Amino acid sequence: MQKPTTRQGQIEHILQQLSHQQLKEFVQEKALQDGDFRDTLLICFSDLLGGDEPAEPKYQQMLADMIQRHANSSGYIYSSSAEKLAETIRKMLDTARKATTPTRETTDLCFAVISCLPQLADKMDDPENHIYTLMRTTCTTLWECYSTLPAPRKQELFNRILQEYAKPIYLDLDLDSSLLSLLKDWAKNDKTRQAACLRQLEQLLKTTQGDHWRKNYLLEQTNGLLAFWKN
Repeated sequence: MQKPTTRQGQIEHILQQLSHQQLKEFVQEKALQDGDFRDTLLICFSDLLGGDEPAEPKYQQMLADMIQRHANSSGYIYSSSAEKLAETIRKMLDTARKATTPTRETTDLCFAVISCLPQLADKMDDPENHIYTLMRTTCTTLWECYSTLPAPRKQELFNRILQEYAKPIYLDLDLDSSLLSLLKDWAKNDKTRQAACLRQLEQLLKTTQGDHWRKNYLLEQTNGLLAFWKN
């Protein structure tokens, strides 16, 4: 019998010969030794854990532990480690985007990622703009989830994104545009949501004081929303 030469073929050949106990022991040992593998396993099979409590705090802790693993003794993440960390988070998001992952788990992971990005920006060397890529990927994942949700969950998702957008730190870090894109799209045919977005922009404008750049930027965003909704 000819031995398989591709990675996939070799894996399938091995799995066919392993007993259930051997496979179980391997997964257990791997999960205990490799934090990134463990996190992926917990996301992929989270529905087996049961319970209706929000998973966002769990994912926030998971991300905090992951960030700590990639930081040096002073808590700073240099570019080489930043690349590995960003890739690990992207893999987590890829797992969350699979059809087999419960939507609630996916959205909770996404909000955990969004909320950790400002902290990450403050302690990570990021010449490759991994943080901005992660924000775009996370918002794209939320956009994909949105179409599958019932109306109450859609409104819940809109409200949460509006709540995040209200935090000035995202504007300070130039991470606000991805959040605003979701709000713009999800409010296109809803006057109540449009009014909520405009009220939020008005509140942000009140905080600009003497910052003319910030004021002009927010005014451009406001005009862009109005033009998009009008068409």
